[in-house]
Amino acid sequence: MGRKTEAIRKVQAILKETGIDGCITGSSMLDADFDLWDEQPDVDVFVYDQAGLVNLADMLEYRYGLMPATPGEEWKLNRIRTRGMQRNAALSTVKLKVPVDDVVVNVTWKKGKNTMASVLSSFDMSIIMIGWDIKHGFGQDLRTGKSAGIFDDVNHLWSDDPTVAVPNPLRDQDVDMYGTEMWVRQFDRVIKYWKRGYDTRKMAEFYIRLITQVIENGKLFQSEKADAAFTMFVTTYEPLRDKMVAWLEDKKEV
Repeated sequence: MGRKTEAIRKVQAILKETGIDGCITGSSMLDADFDLWDEQPDVDVFVYDQAGLVNLADMLEYRYGLMPATPGEEWKLNRIRTRGMQRNAALSTVKLKVPVDDVVVNVTWKKGKNTMASVLSSFDMSIIMIGWDIKHGFGQDLRTGKSAGIFDDVNHLWSDDPTVAVPNPLRDQDVDMYGTEMWVRQFDRVIKYWKRGYDTRKMAEFYIRLITQVIENGKLFQSEKADAAFTMFVTTYEPLRDKMVAWLEDKKEV
């Protein structure tokens, strides 16, 4: 086990000791040698209530010696400590860092995500749909249909291989401008995980299909605001689609 991998596993062990009501998720949960990756992954933790964010951050800082990752993160954390989260907040994250090993821990609260299953079901691609519930001490793996308990995947929505990424079958896949923008903004991660050895071509195919369908559907409402929104979508995402097509063509024979 390399130094970076060992440091990440050490942080995960600390998180499991805290007993906090939340889960460890994301790329740091993968069975991988992180020393071989292009960059070291963060350790992602989702807490199930707003108070849990400060409770965990305080525990990591004062008991285990982690520090806010930047002066901005320190300001953000102190503001939440003294004033609480904004009333209409839907998502809040604070970043802490292990000073010696530079492992970053992202502590996140997300509205409505109060179980590990609800957290995993909000992710974009299958390969990171794996987690560990800290308080209750159990893991959950939704990376493939088989691991998720789906044995008769008649529509072939799930991956058959935990290293092959498909769009999260539990997430809304309706084709509309807003939904497509929410999916497609993750394209950089498609490239990143490909470099790490994961097959993300199905994600690129999915994004291309979404963008194409939105453009072909055209303007769905007759108003100046709708016209402007559609024009902005085409201007922004048509070139990005071309970039995706070129990237996918380059990876076709791999």
